[in-house]
Amino acid sequence: MKPRHIAKVFGAMLLAPLRIRRYPPEAPDDSVHYVIPTLAATKDLAATQANDLPVARTSQGRWTKWPPLVLAGCDEPLVEGAPDLRGVWQVHKGPLKGHIERIEQAGARVVITAGGIIHDLTTGGIPMTDEGVGGAEINVAAHYESGRLNLYLNNKRLVVTRYRDGSDLVWRWGPYRNHLRRLNDPHKNNPSL
Repeated sequence: MKPRHIAKVFGAMLLAPLRIRRYPPEAPDDSVHYVIPTLAATKDLAATQANDLPVARTSQGRWTKWPPLVLAGCDEPLVEGAPDLRGVWQVHKGPLKGHIERIEQAGARVVITAGGIIHDLTTGGIPMTDEGVGGAEINVAAHYESGRLNLYLNNKRLVVTRYRDGSDLVWRWGPYRNHLRRLNDPHKNNPSL
């Protein structure tokens, strides 16, 4: 990464809490986003494998309306060691209070949709190139390790971690540690918390 890109990333990261407070995100308004799909008992019994579905990327100019589910209809069970992080989540405690993200999982794939971006990753160290914070191009690899989803920049440096803590999802992004709760109904969500 060039020094200019690094400065842009850090600037965007430091301003993220202010941006979320000024422009609170809206939760998806369609109940389809909140349904946690039933997965097949084994990979062999799955009607649709995760690899059968096309990979999604952040659209040019980012999205402004919640995009459709990427893994819709996929019932492949999660790979061994994967924590179940599926759902629509909102930060209720931490510097990024109010942030909303949707996590989809099937097989070795995990799709994180939030803040105008879509990160569609296959765990096990397969790198993904996409747009990161501040618009910089990033190369990230995902790994399930010790009940956590860890994202490594250039498959070397741990930069993001997500894991379950009881009913909460804990999300560590750079210097920020946040606790998220699952949202279950588009009409009862409270983006302002």
